[in-house]
This record gives sequence, C-alpha cells and structure tokens, in this order.
Amino acid sequence: MAKVYDSIILGAGWSGAVAARDLARAGRSVLVLEARDRVGGRASTWVGKDGARVDIGCSWIHGYNEGNPARGIAADLGVAAHLPKAVEGVIYGPAGALPAAKAASLRAQLGAAQAAFRTPHPAPAPTESLASALFGAGSPLLAADVELASGLARTLEVPLGLKLERASLRWAGWEGATAFAGSDAAPEGGYEALVSAVVAQAEAAGAEVKLGAPATLVKDEGGAVAVTAGGETYTARSVVSTIPLGALKAASPALFSPPLPARYAATVEGTHVGVLEKLLLAYPAAWWPRASEVGTYTFLPTRGADALGPNATLREVFDASTIITANFAGPSLPGAKPVLLSYLSETPARAALARPEAEVAAAFHEFLAARLGVQDAPAPTEVALTQWLNDPLARGATTTPSVVSDGERSPLDFKELARPLWDGRLGFAGEHTEIENRGSVAGAVISGQREAARVERLLAKLDK
Repeated sequence: MAKVYDSIILGAGWSGAVAARDLARAGRSVLVLEARDRVGGRASTWVGKDGARVDIGCSWIHGYNEGNPARGIAADLGVAAHLPKAVEGVIYGPAGALPAAKAASLRAQLGAAQAAFRTPHPAPAPTESLASALFGAGSPLLAADVELASGLARTLEVPLGLKLERASLRWAGWEGATAFAGSDAAPEGGYEALVSAVVAQAEAAGAEVKLGAPATLVKDEGGAVAVTAGGETYTARSVVSTIPLGALKAASPALFSPPLPARYAATVEGTHVGVLEKLLLAYPAAWWPRASEVGTYTFLPTRGADALGPNATLREVFDASTIITANFAGPSLPGAKPVLLSYLSETPARAALARPEAEVAAAFHEFLAARLGVQDAPAPTEVALTQWLNDPLARGATTTPSVVSDGERSPLDFKELARPLWDGRLGFAGEHTEIENRGSVAGAVISGQREAARVERLLAKLDK
C-alpha cells in the first residue's frame, strides 16, 4: 500500500522550508515536492569565479532589529548577518553627480511628498494612483527641480515592482505600520545557503525532499489529497501550496481538481505580481569613482521615457530610466568585491529580458561608463541577469501593493489568498498570502509558520 503522508508541501522556498521543518519537528510525516533542481525558490545567490557571493533574489533581512523572524532562524543556524555601515549614496543627474546638499534636498522633498499622501482625509478614490499624488497639483515635489525630483521619485518603482501610475494611492503605505522595516542585514554566505540550511533541518527531523518534481495535478479525494509530480502520484491528508503567485496564475485552473472556487480564482487573477530584475556586472577591479567610499549610485533619466519608441535601443531605454546601482566594492559590508548590482524596474527590465544577456551587459557597461564619466573602463569579466519574469516557476519578482481599480482590489486580496480550501486539506503559504508582510522574506517565513500550525491543528482534530 502506498504511503499516506500527513502533509505534502509544494515548493522548497522560504515558506515551504519553514512549514516542512515545523511539521516534521511536530512528528508529522512530510513530503516536499520542489519543481527546481535546487531549493530556495526566489532566494538565489550568484557565486563568482573567485568565490564572491551576491544575492540576486531576496537580499536583505528587512527589519533585522525590528523583529523579523528570519533573524531568529539565522541565529539558530549560527549564520552571521551583517548590518551595513551608513555610507554615502550619490545621485547622478543629466549633468553628472549632484552636490551632496542638492541630493539631500531632493531626498527631503521626496520624503515630504510621501508623507503628504499617507492616510489622507478624505480617502482618495480607488482609481487614483501614487503618480497622481506625487506629480499632481500641490505635491511638494513641484517646489523642487521638477525633472530631478520626478526622476528620484521613480526609485520607488524598484521596491514596488510596478509603475507609480498603477499603484493605488488609497492603499499606499498600508503595510507600513505593521511590516518589518528600519534596519537591514545581509546573511553571510547568501540567502540561498540559509534557506538550504532550513531544508536540511526539515530533513533531519524526518521530512522527505524531492527535487525536479513539478506538481501537475492536485486532486481532492475527500479524506485525502493526491498530488501528481514528476510522473509519480503521492497521497497525503493535507497539502500546502507555496507556489509563487505568478506561477500559480499560469498553472491554475488545470492544476487543481476540482478547480479553485470562483472567488479565490478571481483573487489570484486580480492580484498583481511585480517586475524587478537584477543585473550583476563583475570586474577585474573597481574602476568607478569613489569605489571605496560610496554605497549606491542612483542614475536619474537623461531623456524622456515618453519619447521611447517600440524600436528603442537598450542604451536609450537605460537613459530614460531611473536606475539604482549597488557598489559591492564599497565599505558598507565586509569583503569588498569589484561588483556592481543594478536594480531594473519594469521598463528597463522588460527591455533587457527581450535581448541576449551579453548584449544587455555590453549596453549597460557603456551606460555606466558614460554616466560615471570614465573612459576606457575595463569590460566586465562575469555577468548575471535575473529572469524572474520569464521564469515559469516564478513569473515575476514578488507581489506588489494593491493596484488602481474600480474598488475591487485591496490588501484584503492577500488575506483571501491565505484562505484554506477543501475543508482545510488544501492550504496556501508564501509572501503573497501575508496581508501585513507581503513581498518579503518575513512574509514567506510567517506564512510557513502559520500554515504549519494550522495543518497541525487540522491533523490533531482528524486524529481524534
């Protein structure tokens, strides 16, 4: 007779690893089915030829000193996490690096503009966007150098994962009072190694892990759930799906039998997944200005995005975009490396993903050298461009804040996505299921803990 597990976990990213570990430690039989040939999901660490490690998926333990549960996991595993030193961030406008006083003034005006739309009264219409508040009449940005200030405001599109014109003003900053924020720390060795260690804890407690086993059918059989993955069928009393929302959109409704209820399916369809890619260029040595002093370089547009046509070159797209570049040769973290990691928001990311990686790297290297004013900059020796949007197991970076709509979209979408189905036999975890911590490792960890506790209660009830 085939084994019947207490729970099958779909996915070995953060939420799946934590759920599997907690259930296995509670004495439950657990099977983890992971579609990739590695664990970690969207935790991915680039390893250079010299052994240098840079996270190109999730990168920081946000809210390290404010209670992020990932800190406790790292401490339990004996993994050090480093709080970066406060270092200067340089802003480049069309004419070059801005004076420090000018940059500080622009940042202050952007902060004032953001504060102005926090919980405004009366509440804005659900069709109003962040762009309407930041760039509309009465915005503090209008008192600044408008072109520079609006360019700096576009840096918000990096963590948001979408254009300001699509982000709902009504729900802007909704998670701010409860989400972990403040201090950030980088786990030593990278996030992928950290989540791998959590999976190892789950295995040590008795969980089974199968890689290269994408689920193709999850079927409710009344008292049990059958999962077909990698050509095999497994049975359990419960299943927890940690499939990222973007991949869930693509897989549903064919993945589930019976199909997901109409209300749940509509929420899956309506909740937005963001676009954010990272472009890493490694060099034989740091050639950029003040490499040992600066933490980040922020490049504001030198041309208007409205003028970009369908045949725009990569250089034209980069010139029309706001781009943040992190300097890993700087003093903020230990172990300086001649690496620049650039965050590509939606417009430059989509343009980059449509071209070969080598072409993107060459165009961006040319862009960097020109904007930084360096001639004869050495070519990069190693390159990595993430493919989260194209990755069939991700289909995007993370969920975004609620988008503008006629009123049907709100943060309650994330609560709806956490709702168990099939009398509790089918549950969901992942950052997209955490109403107060969506889009973060904290959200993924908390959701894994939440689902493990819920499944344990369900199993205890069934055992009676």
